[in-house]
Amino acid sequence: MVHPNNLHNNSQLRAQISGVMGSTSLACWIVLLMPQLIEQWRLKSAEGIAIGFITIWFCGDLFNLVGAIWAHLLPEVVFLAVWFCVADALMIASYVYYTRFYKKKKHHHHHYHHHQQDHHAVEGHAEHEHEHGQGEREYIDESAPLLHRRRSSTLTDIALEPQYHSIFVKYILPIIFVVGCGIAGFLLSSPEPQPQPPSDPSNPIDPPPQDDIIALGPQIMGYCSALLYLGARIPQIIQNYQRKSVYGLSLLFFLFSTLGNLTYAGQIIFYRSDWNYIVLNMSWLLGSLGTIVEDVVIFAQFYIYKDNNDSIEDEERA
Repeated sequence: MVHPNNLHNNSQLRAQISGVMGSTSLACWIVLLMPQLIEQWRLKSAEGIAIGFITIWFCGDLFNLVGAIWAHLLPEVVFLAVWFCVADALMIASYVYYTRFYKKKKHHHHHYHHHQQDHHAVEGHAEHEHEHGQGEREYIDESAPLLHRRRSSTLTDIALEPQYHSIFVKYILPIIFVVGCGIAGFLLSSPEPQPQPPSDPSNPIDPPPQDDIIALGPQIMGYCSALLYLGARIPQIIQNYQRKSVYGLSLLFFLFSTLGNLTYAGQIIFYRSDWNYIVLNMSWLLGSLGTIVEDVVIFAQFYIYKDNNDSIEDEERA
């Protein structure tokens, strides 16, 4: 016979693990889109991201926001849902700017600069030849400190020149930092295990309530949101296959997504694993675990097309 104290301790341990996973998932969601936005800013291009991907994802977050408001959830939950939509809007705005406006601006500047070069070449060919050696020496003299700066470990250099940094610095260290923030957030906000699970049925951070009744409206919103999340990555997978490249995509973006979905699903399962509870949370589990499968496909594309990125980069800079 199992002693009641053992059952109580086991329940507390599961609740603590669930809380840590939920806090880590929250940290992932907050910083999720930042790596991709930084990548697009670094390359001054959004050709790598599929517009269908971010548009469908935005619709999924809209359904999530409607569900949060419909269920009268806590203000911080609604605020997080609003943040998802704002972040998606920033991603869409970045895509529109770099594919519509910046490309035209860049083309005009390149044409003007090329014309100016031809004009100066005709007028000052002799002076150019005379000063060429001195200019070359100046470039060589300045290259050493530039290389030193590129190989430094500042956040700016990591963002602007990721090719000069190790896998640990680019990917593992940010993940460790986010997980650490998640654990610290749990310890600071919930020092004592909660006796009851949260009561927010469509909360993207906390698991739905412990009772076996969930309002129909938020449940419908949950399934609609899950279906949209599942469908969002399909345009991205197709575009990567057609381009035979993942150039312009941030691997850290998808790593945060996978980690966030894993910890989110783990939070639900660790808190309660009885059948009724799993069925009631099926929409959120489907949306989180299902997208992980699609992320694995994208990870495979990162590996398969890694040698094609250099040629795509040359074309983008031409």
